[in-house]
Amino acid sequence: MRESSVPEQSESISDKLVASSGNKHHNVGAGDPADHWFRPWQRVACRQPTLEWRGPVSFARAHTVVPGIERDFGSRWGSNGDQRVSLRVEVGSDTGLLYVYDPTWDEYAVIGSDVPLAAVENAFALASRLGEHPPVADFVTLLPNVHADHRSPGPER
Repeated sequence: MRESSVPEQSESISDKLVASSGNKHHNVGAGDPADHWFRPWQRVACRQPTLEWRGPVSFARAHTVVPGIERDFGSRWGSNGDQRVSLRVEVGSDTGLLYVYDPTWDEYAVIGSDVPLAAVENAFALASRLGEHPPVADFVTLLPNVHADHRSPGPER
């Protein structure tokens, strides 16, 4: 057996692997629902929102004037799996206040103040792919054009 035959063979195998896998990304169609599974993971890598947590007094002061119907999107969020994501939709509206509540710290974080119900429902349907207890920030990345609300009402009194 010649020494040069082994490298030539391994180069041949690696060239075949690169050639066979190199064009796979070209076969992903944006309109193909079967290929949609990878998009949430790409968005998670692209932008990570930061949530501003506030106590119940601060949250109530800033957001109790928003009447509406609470729509619960599960209490499985966060590392403990106990954070609750809710959307408060005003009567006659299709948008609302999207927020998360953490019972461990008795704190709230506003995700958005004018979030479409349809967008939240779509993100919730995709969220099952994020794992058993995904961070709320990962859920936010599934929402189109929604960034965490960073406004602070000032210190609690």
